[in-house]
Amino acid sequence: EREKERGRKRIKEEEPEPEPEVTEEQEAQVDLAESMAELSVLGNLLGLPPIMDPMFPLAYGAFFGAVEVEKEKESLEPKAIHTANLVAIPTTPKEEEPPEIVKKEKRKHQPAPPQKLKKIRMFDPASVVKPLTEEQCRALAVAAFRRILAAEKVAAQGGAGQDRIRLIITLVRQFGGEFNDALLDFILADLKAHFDLAVAWLYAEYGTSEGYLQSAQNNLHYDSCLTGLLRGAKARLDARERLFTRLVLEAPRITPSALEIVQSYCHDEDRAFLGLTTLKELVLKRPQASDEFLQALLQITMSDIELAKVQALHVAKKFYTKPELSLKIERFALHTLQYLLADHPTYQQPADQEMEVAVEWTEESAKMCLGLFLSLLPINHKLLKDLTVVYTSTSATVKRIILKQLDQPVRAIGMGSPELLQLVESCPPGGETLIMRMLHILTDSAPPSAELVKRVRELYHKNSSDVRFLIPVLHGLQKQEVIAALPKFIKLSPTVVKGVFDRLLVSYKGDQGHSISPVTPSELLIALHNIDCKNDETLMKAVIKATNLCFAEKSVYTQEVLAVVLQQLLEQTPIPMLFMRTVIQSLGVCSKLMNFVMTILTKLISKQVWKQPKVWQGFVKCCEVTKPHSYQVLLQLPPRQLENVLEVMSPGIREPLVTYVQSLTPHQRACIPRHLLHIIEKEPEASEHPEGRRRKSKSEKRRRRSSRSASDSVKEPGTTS
Repeated sequence: EREKERGRKRIKEEEPEPEPEVTEEQEAQVDLAESMAELSVLGNLLGLPPIMDPMFPLAYGAFFGAVEVEKEKESLEPKAIHTANLVAIPTTPKEEEPPEIVKKEKRKHQPAPPQKLKKIRMFDPASVVKPLTEEQCRALAVAAFRRILAAEKVAAQGGAGQDRIRLIITLVRQFGGEFNDALLDFILADLKAHFDLAVAWLYAEYGTSEGYLQSAQNNLHYDSCLTGLLRGAKARLDARERLFTRLVLEAPRITPSALEIVQSYCHDEDRAFLGLTTLKELVLKRPQASDEFLQALLQITMSDIELAKVQALHVAKKFYTKPELSLKIERFALHTLQYLLADHPTYQQPADQEMEVAVEWTEESAKMCLGLFLSLLPINHKLLKDLTVVYTSTSATVKRIILKQLDQPVRAIGMGSPELLQLVESCPPGGETLIMRMLHILTDSAPPSAELVKRVRELYHKNSSDVRFLIPVLHGLQKQEVIAALPKFIKLSPTVVKGVFDRLLVSYKGDQGHSISPVTPSELLIALHNIDCKNDETLMKAVIKATNLCFAEKSVYTQEVLAVVLQQLLEQTPIPMLFMRTVIQSLGVCSKLMNFVMTILTKLISKQVWKQPKVWQGFVKCCEVTKPHSYQVLLQLPPRQLENVLEVMSPGIREPLVTYVQSLTPHQRACIPRHLLHIIEKEPEASEHPEGRRRKSKSEKRRRRSSRSASDSVKEPGTTS
């Protein structure tokens, strides 16, 4: 029994005691205590009285404006007592205390009776705060806007990057002014990082200008926005930074002011390539406005900056192959070519309002007008006709400049062009020099084609008075044609004659790039001697100058060539008038021909050279030049001719001839006829011929001087004269 009782007690002790039931009144007290605790914390933060203070409800209502002071004053005491009772947490004493102690404790915890409160005035911020001026408000707004701009990283981290951009664009479109400047400075500080913001701004302003979006700003604000970005990019970006091109291409519309900024890039040597690249991309990617951009690009072809002009011409040539652009480019080229018809250069300024007038045409000013046209010439050969029309109508100065600029385009055209051959065949009046220049350019580095020679030959027969047409195609002519035209060639200016001879002799100077000349050097020199110039003193002088040109080519006219020429001329009948002059010149070029010349002189005696007065005079002159080798030749002359030489033509040769004869051995002298010895050794008599008397007097003086010098040389050293 006892054990069972102990077990039941043990079980009862081990069982948990049931929790006391919580009534609704107790739960309300707990919730109210928590609310009071939160109000206490809020009061501490706001600087209000403690929650146990009877002034707390009044101060709380006055701060938040929810309680009117006058109405709450009457019920202040009951509310304060009630609030204090609610805040107090009742405790259950463990043991009963005497009634006196309980009464004392109740008195201790009872709140003090409320005192009479003073009237609290409502807080009025307007009484202590002054209103801000409009400028201050604007400054605060701009400062707030700048903080929004600076919050780029925070917005990106929070996933609000696009919202931030929309907010910025909205504020700028609504307020403008300093907001625009702040946004522009922010974008240009790092255009690469803020490029998306710049494009969004452009499109927002474009939408406003086109009426898609409503804004308080002027519709022209898009232009200032775009130009501000482009000018800032030009000032801050590197000269080769392609971000400028990207910004231009991303713009929804290119305004005239923006196009001027792009053109200014083209006129800067450092930025020319980037500017032309931008214009090129605009032409290709903006077909609706391609005419405006193409005109801007073509204007650069007349730039005075060489680098920009060359690059613009290169781009224009590429565009010329596109059918939709070729006609526009060709019209512009023909328009600039027409400038050359004016008496002085006239260029339109970018504003198309003022004209820059120069005094006269210079090479640089003419090249500006010719550049684009000549670059298109190799692509479209039909433009040759327009060039001829302008050439025949312009001034002499411009003509010379055009002729200088033809080398590269004409070589690119080639001599097989049908348009070029047609132009050569027709040759309009006044265009002869232009046609000749083209022919020279085509044949300078290559032999002429058969078709070109045929057209030039036909042109020459139509206009036979001008033999200059044949010069470029000399290698395509027959030998008879060249020899027949030789008298006309040598009458041209010395420079032209030198060019003709260079062409005829170029294949014999070691240049294998040219075809064989129709005439050999020996045939050319022989043909010059066979030109009939007896009654034409001018033609004879021209022949002499031409032979001098031949002898100047020492690498061509060697000893063997000259020997062949002299031999063939000697065999002709009659002997050419300038033959003896050529003999003397040959000796001057090659002294080894002396023996050959003596043979020639001997053969001339057998051909009775004295019957040709001009050749006879050259014979005597050659004998004077070649003495003493010519003494044997003189001794072979007939007596009458020898007497004529010694007494009339060359009296000065008698004395050295006498000395030569006296130095011969008796056997050698026996071979000389007596009548010749008599003529040689007899004293010279005054001839009735005035020339003979003059020559004899000179010979006598020379003989006396020589005898006097000989006598002085044999005097003794001690004697005096």
